[in-house]
Amino acid sequence: MKKSGTRIRSDISRIHSDNFTEICRNGKSNVFVRNRKMPLDDLAFSMINRKGLTLKLELRGYMNISHPGIQISKPGYLKQRMKLNPEAFVDLYQFHNRNFYSDPDTELYTYNGFLVLAVDGSDINIPTTRETLETYGNASKRNGKPCAQIGLGCLYDALNRMILEASCNKPKFNEMAVAEAQIAKVRDTIGKDIPFMVTMDRGYPSMPSFLRMIDGGVYFVARLKSSDFKEEQKALSSDDEDMDIKITKSRRYHYLGTSDEEIVMSRDSFPLRMLRVWLDEEKKDFEILATNLPRDRFPAECFGEIYHLRWRIETAYQILKDRLQMENFTGTKPILLEQDIYSTIYVSNIAEDIAREIEQEQADHLKNDYKHRMTVNRSLCIGLLKSDLIYILLEKNPKVQDELFQKLYDEISENIVPVRPDRHYRRTKGQLAGNYSNTHKRCY
Repeated sequence: MKKSGTRIRSDISRIHSDNFTEICRNGKSNVFVRNRKMPLDDLAFSMINRKGLTLKLELRGYMNISHPGIQISKPGYLKQRMKLNPEAFVDLYQFHNRNFYSDPDTELYTYNGFLVLAVDGSDINIPTTRETLETYGNASKRNGKPCAQIGLGCLYDALNRMILEASCNKPKFNEMAVAEAQIAKVRDTIGKDIPFMVTMDRGYPSMPSFLRMIDGGVYFVARLKSSDFKEEQKALSSDDEDMDIKITKSRRYHYLGTSDEEIVMSRDSFPLRMLRVWLDEEKKDFEILATNLPRDRFPAECFGEIYHLRWRIETAYQILKDRLQMENFTGTKPILLEQDIYSTIYVSNIAEDIAREIEQEQADHLKNDYKHRMTVNRSLCIGLLKSDLIYILLEKNPKVQDELFQKLYDEISENIVPVRPDRHYRRTKGQLAGNYSNTHKRCY
């Protein structure tokens, strides 16, 4: 069986395990005890198989496959869902990720031996109800009315396309604080031996965070705003310099009386490498990056490409929202919203796991036998996974399970699309087509 299939089989075993059941119960010993129409494993499988239809049709479709002749009511299903701890799906995608990174046969994509991780946040539109407003807060007002949102913060492996950590927060959350908490968990997933760097957009840089990452041996590449370390930016005389950042009284003042006070008072200065990355030399258009990566291993010419890789987390959010319909929620309760978000992240990771294995297995063919380098069609991969994965999840016979996965794997591998580098399109405003675009069809 393929490595990705073996990991999915391990996930199924995890769902059936006592440890997973305890996480689902969230300390409540009286839930998920009786053998109901939809026990815990069926509850998890139904969420992984979610297609964004009306709940009645979702349940009808799932029960016809899993338990023909038996139906479950919407209230009965939702009552079970309200008992389920959303963190169970966090445990599930973390479990899958640990198996992925710990497998000695996994050929990880790295940049000069380093994993390139990206942190970023995204607004998730959720139903606006009194309960969601109380739980997550009011993001903005639309036509004078409150609008509820979740601030989703993710840590993403940009080269291997896996979401390592995710958390649901209020809108306008402290992205750097969430990122630091997620970075602290990275070693639990990828192990102790793989070096990594963290790339950050200009909303993230923070002097206390830089100090903590430097002290903790965490490598980072961060885009700076023009107001970040303004004097040092002005003093740059070349495109790559080591700067001594003075922690002046005015720079400390902002952190007095906060949890960051101790670290900003712990020293008078710290070293920081600053780089000027040119976007257009004729127009004198450039970005300033800050890093602690060593110059002997990462010369200045690397950083345009390294920072460009950060953009892949934006593509990951697009896949979650558009291809996987993350914002097409089952209901309006906060617990249901978080279940849908975390289960969608799990499906995204297993889709990437399968697509990545196909691309590695057929690397020479995809690179050399076509005009352009080819890649697996992610939309088709997700669509086929949503259509056929349920049969693999429910199958008890390992041999039949292997055959079903191989059939799915082969069909996904047949759907490839070209990668055309340096494509640029003018941005257009407004709606260009009707509600059903001919160039942007749903994959399930």
